[in-house]
Amino acid sequence: MNFKLIEKTLKNISKSGKVVYGFKESLNTISQSKLVVCSSTVSPDNLQLLEETCKKYSVPFTLTKNNSIVLSKFLGRSYRISVFSILNADKSDLQQVLDKL
Repeated sequence: MNFKLIEKTLKNISKSGKVVYGFKESLNTISQSKLVVCSSTVSPDNLQLLEETCKKYSVPFTLTKNNSIVLSKFLGRSYRISVFSILNADKSDLQQVLDKL
């Protein structure tokens, strides 16, 4: 896994696109999302709810093996991020995130 490339892509998306951080916020905006990313530290119940809601709205969903601390570093944030939702981004950036995470 190329951490530098993922970090660069995610920071680019968070600066140029619209990204929502957190479980509740991501859940509330799934219908507008292009992609939902979940860390390995999300509880099984929350994970199932996110997966079902993404499926309902036909939104791509990915579960990464990285924990919330690693995701926060990728996004350039100083707090833990267990779930984030990308609302607006280039298709090429979205594809890179899906391929690399």
